[in-house]
This record gives sequence, C-alpha cells and structure tokens, in this order.
Amino acid sequence: MSTQQSTREAITDGVITAKVRAALGEDSITASYDIRVETLAGVVELSGFVGTDIVRIEALHVTEHVHGVLRVQDLLDVRSRD
Repeated sequence: MSTQQSTREAITDGVITAKVRAALGEDSITASYDIRVETLAGVVELSGFVGTDIVRIEALHVTEHVHGVLRVQDLLDVRSRD
C-alpha cells in the first residue's frame, strides 16, 4: 500500500492502524497471532499467518468494527502452527 497522501490522512491512518492493532491484541481469538496491519485512506490491509479460518474471520470482523475503517483488504494466509 503505497501512494502519496497528505499529512492529515497519514495521521488518521496511523490512528486507525493503532486502534486495529489494539483491538486485535485484545481479542481472545486473534491476540496470539502476528497479524500485520497497514492503512491507507481508511482501507485497512491485514496480512500474515493465522491458524484457522475462524481466526481469519474474527480478525476481519474485529477490524471492520474499528471506527474509521472504510474497508478491509484480506491478505491473511491460513496455515496450521506446526
């Protein structure tokens, strides 16, 4: 996710990213996974590895309910932890 954006958008996106990270960290289902979060113009991109589809769906659900998120782009990869 890279494009030029205003300072105001960058600050807003930074706040959204922080809120999403906090929400994922507080959620009992997603907290133990290292989910990367990037935000550009209110569009949040989630990436990384999760153990099940349930975790993936929960991460999307948690992110969608963070104030300021306009859309969620799902780049999560489901892989079991071996």
